[in-house]
Amino acid sequence: MTSFGSAAEDERGLIGKILVLWLLLGVLLLVFAYDGIQVAVTRFRVADAAQTAAFEGATSLRSTQGDREAAYRAALQAVEDAGSTLRMAEFAIDPQTGQVTVTVTHKASTLLMGRIGFLRSLTKARTTETSEPPSP
Repeated sequence: MTSFGSAAEDERGLIGKILVLWLLLGVLLLVFAYDGIQVAVTRFRVADAAQTAAFEGATSLRSTQGDREAAYRAALQAVEDAGSTLRMAEFAIDPQTGQVTVTVTHKASTLLMGRIGFLRSLTKARTTETSEPPSP
């Protein structure tokens, strides 16, 4: 006698295992998609903050007739306004041209990428922007 019931049960077990594997793969893809979005948003915020800070610093430098401290404070305030977790890593003024250069950094908060060694560097955003003083 041939038993057809046991073959169907074997297939159900195989289908269940494949379903679990696909669900795990789907969850992993969703986590990486979330992390990718977090990295992209962080990079955009850092670039925007650096550009705004450089412009505000250059504007302040021009309006205060070269007060470097006021330009620094204006740039720092622009970075703080963009986000409390962003950090201004560098600030420089070219004495000949009056150009203000600002570097802003931040690490994206990710679920998985920040915990994987070779992907960790992708979560760190660093942008340098330079702005000339606006024309009077």
